[in-house]
Amino acid sequence: MQNVRFLYGKEPGRVLVRGTLHAIPACSIVATSGEAVAFGACGLSGETHLHTIDFCSADFQRLHPEIVDLLAETPHLRFVPEPVRIVETSGGVLDTLSLLAAAAPHTLLRFLYAYCLALDRGYFSALVRYAIAGDADLFAFIDANCLQQWSVERFAREFDMPVRKFNVLFHEKYGMPAKRWLLETRLSRAREMLLSTSMRVLDIALECGFSNHAHFTDSFRKRFLCNPTQIRLQATRTIERNRLAPAESVHNGE
Repeated sequence: MQNVRFLYGKEPGRVLVRGTLHAIPACSIVATSGEAVAFGACGLSGETHLHTIDFCSADFQRLHPEIVDLLAETPHLRFVPEPVRIVETSGGVLDTLSLLAAAAPHTLLRFLYAYCLALDRGYFSALVRYAIAGDADLFAFIDANCLQQWSVERFAREFDMPVRKFNVLFHEKYGMPAKRWLLETRLSRAREMLLSTSMRVLDIALECGFSNHAHFTDSFRKRFLCNPTQIRLQATRTIERNRLAPAESVHNGE
């Protein structure tokens, strides 16, 4: 998972996240992604008074035992961080954050996070669990939905993630491009179903994430060097030969 970036300050500002500019009110704490860029309140050229600090998954791993009793008991089923999450605060809290940032970054995270939990418990409980899990939720979701008729772009949109970032994470996990892995997974499942069920070829194609019969047949032929009907006939003939083999042995006196 990418870093979580916290912004805070007494003056209003703006933050650019994935091409969208979000307004930040005065005296607030903002949780956003590590790629976010802060600007002044007047636009992209304005001077910003927002302070920035990043925390990675390892930081949250160390933090979790210290705040676990503060977390909401029921986690989100599938949590996706918002581009920005704003927590309104006071000048005194912000002064404390500034002092801790200079002297004790880990204490800053503990103080900042406990404060955010007190005001927005559900969201920040889910965020720390997400940070600890890294990308586990993403890959669990991919495994659960790989037979959907979804493109790589659709999977990336489900996590509000640029396609390039999604492909980088995917290659790190599976060792191949997402498009190739999805095709291989869908074809392998289709082959299993052809050999173990009596479903129509078209129904199997649709069940395994292909939008039409022609695309499925062409992809299957390239992968297995025969079309779906042929592989099913070959399997049927093999089963029939194996069934008759004992009878032939008895007939031949073996």
